[in-house]
Amino acid sequence: MKALVYYGPRDIRYMEVETPKPKVGEVLVRVKAVSICGSDLSGYKAVSAMRAPGLIMGHEFSGEIAELGEGVTGLKPGDRVGVVTNLFCGRCQDCKDGRTNVCDYRYIIGTTMKAGSYNGAMAEYVVAPAEKIMHLPDHVSFDECALVEPLSISLRAAKHAGDVRGKTTAVFGAGPIGLMGIMCLKSFGAKRIIAIDVLDNRLDMALRCGATDVINSNEDVPAITRKMTDGIGIDVVFDAAGVPATVNSAIEIARNGGTILMVGMASPTFEIEYKHAVVKELKLLASYMYTTEMQEGLQMIIDGKLDVARMITSRHPLSEGPKMFEELASGNTKEIKVILYPDQ
Repeated sequence: MKALVYYGPRDIRYMEVETPKPKVGEVLVRVKAVSICGSDLSGYKAVSAMRAPGLIMGHEFSGEIAELGEGVTGLKPGDRVGVVTNLFCGRCQDCKDGRTNVCDYRYIIGTTMKAGSYNGAMAEYVVAPAEKIMHLPDHVSFDECALVEPLSISLRAAKHAGDVRGKTTAVFGAGPIGLMGIMCLKSFGAKRIIAIDVLDNRLDMALRCGATDVINSNEDVPAITRKMTDGIGIDVVFDAAGVPATVNSAIEIARNGGTILMVGMASPTFEIEYKHAVVKELKLLASYMYTTEMQEGLQMIIDGKLDVARMITSRHPLSEGPKMFEELASGNTKEIKVILYPDQ
């Protein structure tokens, strides 16, 4: 089969590799759509240890069942499917406590974890455990299903905020996670959703995704939000960037007793306005990956509650993958979400 293989910093190659075979309890999925994630780009640029050379990336995907491994029941070739990509152990204390998102023994399809690498869906075929398969109805596109994994991250974070009905919220970072955060906050009944980003094209997309207001980060964000809220501040701030400027701005614009959802992880360490957060009695809540949210997110799409397809800015055959990685990593792109599909 053809696949994109990561060889090292800014080196990803479209080449022929051996087609995997499903083992007992596994299925072979014929890939129909796979999205390029920001974490894939971090691996491509060699700023993340979660992508080791020799890996086929791709953890945001959908497809059709091509072949069943021994012992698999309830599925058949041709079934349209999505895949839960977190392959947790189910035996450790975190798994027993329901924190399968932080299992130390998990594999994640398309990434390199402590347990090792697991080839992903930037290929014509990918193998997955049958128990991780989600059935995809005909009215939901493969492209939409490929975005369920990033949606699950935003959904879990938004759930941490609790009841947002009638509240004023803000979202730092109008990339895919932030945009889906906007969609989830709107679906949960937030009265006002203020999108904040440095790129105007992303702010335009934020309005299309449900934001009520937008602010360019180059403006005086604290002054503008104070005026918007009659000096009270923001009830819930969703940070999808994870850099010092956004986290500290979130602390500044949050109201007394407000909530900050920390989702972005662009900077692993930095100083925060700790005293300011304490004095305001802020709730700083961290959110990572998903547990049950892939299934929940897919159901929201099935029910017509979310339109994730509007975020897709282009589609390209897998053979153009190296070019697209280079463009996205350059920082000089207006792309928001790119879908790859196997060459016909």
